[in-house]
Amino acid sequence: MSSSVRFLPEVVDDLDSARRWYDERSEGLGKAFLGACSDALRRIEQNPDWVAADADHIRSLRLHRFPYVIHYRLDGAKIVVVAIMFGGRDPSAWQERD
Repeated sequence: MSSSVRFLPEVVDDLDSARRWYDERSEGLGKAFLGACSDALRRIEQNPDWVAADADHIRSLRLHRFPYVIHYRLDGAKIVVVAIMFGGRDPSAWQERD
């Protein structure tokens, strides 16, 4: 089953900030980060129920190569990505996003 993916506006900032940070460390690393995000989002889109939901109905998938987590929820047939953030970051930084 394939679902449509929607991003909260803040997710664009999340991705841009992380990409810039990785590019400052090594040329091309930001592109690799975005590729890892795309791969994970494709897996989520193909099987959104693959990841268990927490009490607030948020699902969190850790990227393979990078210490980042994609936080999303299901809204009917839509996948709503609420944050893509460093795994060690305080969850309150994104939990108030709607």
